[in-house]
Order: sequence, then C-alpha cells, then structure tokens
Amino acid sequence: MFAVPSPIDIGLIEADKVAGIAAALDAQLQLFHCVFDTGVAHPGLLVSASSQEPIQQLVANAQQGLERIAERFRARRVQVETSVRWDDPIHEGIVRQVLRHKPSLLIARSQHQERAAGLHAHTDLKLIETCPCPLLLLKGPSPYAKPLVIAAVDPTHDKPAELDEQILDLAALLSTALAGSLEVFHARTPWDEAIHLDPELRDLPEYRDEEIHRAYLARMEARVLKLTARHNIARAKVNIVDGHAADLLPRFANERRADIVTMGAAPRSRLRHAFIGDTAERTLAALRCDVLIVKPPRFRTPVRRQSTHHVVAGPELRTRLRW
Repeated sequence: MFAVPSPIDIGLIEADKVAGIAAALDAQLQLFHCVFDTGVAHPGLLVSASSQEPIQQLVANAQQGLERIAERFRARRVQVETSVRWDDPIHEGIVRQVLRHKPSLLIARSQHQERAAGLHAHTDLKLIETCPCPLLLLKGPSPYAKPLVIAAVDPTHDKPAELDEQILDLAALLSTALAGSLEVFHARTPWDEAIHLDPELRDLPEYRDEEIHRAYLARMEARVLKLTARHNIARAKVNIVDGHAADLLPRFANERRADIVTMGAAPRSRLRHAFIGDTAERTLAALRCDVLIVKPPRFRTPVRRQSTHHVVAGPELRTRLRW
C-alpha cells in the first residue's frame, strides 16, 4: 500500500521506487489517499450539516486524481487499485486502511517532504508509533540502483528477541528483490557506560578492569554474530562500533551512501504504542536515506478500527485491480 499524500500528483522518483518494489516483489499495489477538510466537515450555520454532497464530491475528485496516478503504474505492468477514504487525523485514516486490507508493506512519504505537501508534520512519526505492518518512509532523493540496505540490530538490549530477526528477514528480502546488497550495523554500549549500568562491574578491583573489559567486548560481539550467522550473513558485512546508535547510525549510513536503513520500533512497557522518543526522532531526522520500520510480531495498534467521522455510505471509492 502506498499512502499518496496528494491526489494531484506524485514525484517521479518516489513513483519509480514504489513501482520498482511492487514489481520486484510481484506484489499488488493499492494507492490510498486519506481526504479530510475541516470546513466541509463542520460547515457554518447557514449550511445544512446533514448534507453529504460536498464530502462525496471531495472523495470523488480525489479518486479521479488517484486514477490518473495509477495509470503511470499500470503502464509499467504493475497491478494497481486505488482507494480514497474520508478520515482524520491522517495517520489514523491510513492505519485504519491498513487494518482493513492488511498489506505486507506500507510505503509513505517522510515528514520532511510531507510539509511541502501541506500535511501534518508528524504524520510519519505517528505512523511509526501505530502502524501494525512494516513501514517504508521515503526520504532519499535518488532512485534505487542496486541499493545498499543496512539492517540496524541490537540483540544486547531488553526488547522482543523476534524484532531483530524480523529486521534481518525484511532487510534481506528487500535487498535481494531489488538486486542490492545488505550490511548489518550494531552500536555497542561504550564500556564507560556499561560498567556503570552493571553493579557487579562497578565493584570490580582495578587490576581486573581490563580483563573484564575485553570479555565484555567479546560477549557483545558474540551476541551480534550469533544473530547474523542464523541469517547466513558474512562477518565482513557486520559492522560493530562503540557508541550511541542515534549518533553513529546516521553517520555510518550517510558515509556508506545507504539507500535504505532497516530499524525496529519496540513497544513501550504497558503501552501498545511503539517507542518514539527524542533519540529515535533525532536518528530519523539525521538519516538522509529511506527508512524501513519493523515492529515485533505481536504488535497491536492502538488505533481504533472505527473512525469518529461517520459519513453516509462511509465514502470509500475503489477501483478493481487491472493491468
């Protein structure tokens, strides 16, 4: 599913990326647009609030626009359908469509491009928090040409173990389908911090500090290599650095001119939202390439299936799949 930010048109590069992914994965594509206008939804006193005609007209116009966009994909032999829904906020409307149609992948334009389209600045961050399926945010300015996909993993932290497995599986799937290459990145907690986080390490005598330090480095590396070995990834493709991922991952990806970075969004304890804090937001902002966000297998979205914006016939116009 591609969440089209505007039914008027889409960029040539993002159209090329979306079409390329759909073709490479032999996937059906749904173009989806969430339309909403506050002035139409809440008309003034002189306008009948019960009238659905303005809403239906907006939906119909958006559908016509999507159909024009869809023809560009059909010209590339991609099987496409289009769909429009009246809903707000945008990210909830998109997630509700995901819940209805259960796509294997949601593709959306990043917030930096969305500002130019007049959409909510934090739509992509909200999608990261709530979207139940893998989410590819388009940020990179160049089309895919044997793309480098980087999988950012962290098997040393307290989060669902399946998440790193999912990250590697999807990163490998995408890199193989697009005839690209795959590398793994892990930011290891610096020793100076690790020693303060573990009470047992803090109490060690000085003469054992270097010995335990070497053991710590080896143990963390072994965890990462054990993970990557299960996915048949060569040691030369595994990059382990000491520091904070928020600083080092964007630097590494930008220096390597990565096309896609695959990373996880783990749920907070006692909450179903994915964790998106200042550090994660800073990492996303610093990355210049596309970002594939992966959720743990048992993630459940907090978005309700039923929208609060009830409209007669619940306007959704769709076209059938066709070549």
